[in-house]
Amino acid sequence: MADIDFFRTDDESFTVSLGDNPQKISGNRSLVNRFEIIFLTTSRRFLWGGSVVIDDFAGDADKYINRPQSLNDLQGIATSVATAIDKTVQSLKSDQPDTLPNTEKLDRAELSSIDIVEGIVYATIRVFPVEVEFYDALVFNFPIRSV
Repeated sequence: MADIDFFRTDDESFTVSLGDNPQKISGNRSLVNRFEIIFLTTSRRFLWGGSVVIDDFAGDADKYINRPQSLNDLQGIATSVATAIDKTVQSLKSDQPDTLPNTEKLDRAELSSIDIVEGIVYATIRVFPVEVEFYDALVFNFPIRSV
């Protein structure tokens, strides 16, 4: 897998190179990374051969969460985040090849909590792989809004 590497040279300029990263992310961490990316991806519509095609491989978190009626209370935020999680799970499960290791396959995901930390509302999302590599919870905190 190619990485973009930035190097500072002796004359204070920069060099950019594309190289192979032998320590690429794999397993459960790779699954969580893919989940985060799809969760934040917005579905798209485009014209193809004169007809409208909808690319529905997305979580559409922004679409569901950033509505005024959703942001007014914690229950509305929780419902919107749960909807985006469900859409993300559907997208990821529909695209998991059989050759993918079980540590990178999604079983399910759920909203663990909605917390307010220092005036910012966070959603804590827990991801469950088909096969667990380690016993730490696979979670990510998603900042939603300032209170």
